[in-house]
Amino acid sequence: MQMVRASLRLFKAPTPFLRLYSSSPFARRGPSPPELDPEEQKEFEKLQQASNTQNAIDEYNEQMGFKKKNDAPKIETSDVGTFGTILKTIPEFEGDVNPDTGEVNGPKQDPLKHGHGEWSFNGRTTDF
Repeated sequence: MQMVRASLRLFKAPTPFLRLYSSSPFARRGPSPPELDPEEQKEFEKLQQASNTQNAIDEYNEQMGFKKKNDAPKIETSDVGTFGTILKTIPEFEGDVNPDTGEVNGPKQDPLKHGHGEWSFNGRTTDF
C-alpha cells in the first residue's frame, strides 16, 4: 500500500512549482497589440471617439465623392414608436365600434387578414 502512495507522489507536481508557473506574466496576457504610452493611448482614444461621430462619416463620404441624399421619407412619432408614412394602417370602419365583431375601441383593421395565424399590424405583433 505504501508503494502505491509513493508512486502516486512521483507523478504529483510540487505546489510551489505550480504556483510559480500559474503566476507567470505570460499566463495572464492574451493575444493583443503592444501597449501604448499613456500620451499615445489618450490620443488614440480621442481619435477613435472622433471617428465614430456622424461628422467624420459625412466628411469621409464627401472625400469619396458620395452625395448626400435628402429624399428620406418623413417619420412620424407616436406613443408606441416611430413609423414611416408608408406604413400607415387604413381603417376598415368609422367610429369606435367594430361592426363585424362589436368590439369597442379595438383595432380599426383586422389582424387576421394578412394570413392565417399572424397577429400583427405593419409588422408589429399585437397579441402576446
